[in-house]
Amino acid sequence: MRKNFWLDLALFLSGLTCIITGIMLDFHLMPPGDFSVRHLVRNIHIYSGYIMAVGLIFHIVWHGGWLKVTVKQIFTKK
Repeated sequence: MRKNFWLDLALFLSGLTCIITGIMLDFHLMPPGDFSVRHLVRNIHIYSGYIMAVGLIFHIVWHGGWLKVTVKQIFTKK
């Protein structure tokens, strides 16, 4: 249960970071002419996406049993 909390927290924070930096990049919400800030925000966006992808893989592996049972119930004729 404890590992689920930390994994969910990491997924939430990395997802939120990815969303916020994505909005900042899309709507150009950085100071004009300051390319170092844009580069930093871009890197944060990219690496938070990587963290989220790795967390998603762990999440699927840790919940593989539940996923297998659920898919079986959905696709089994009654």
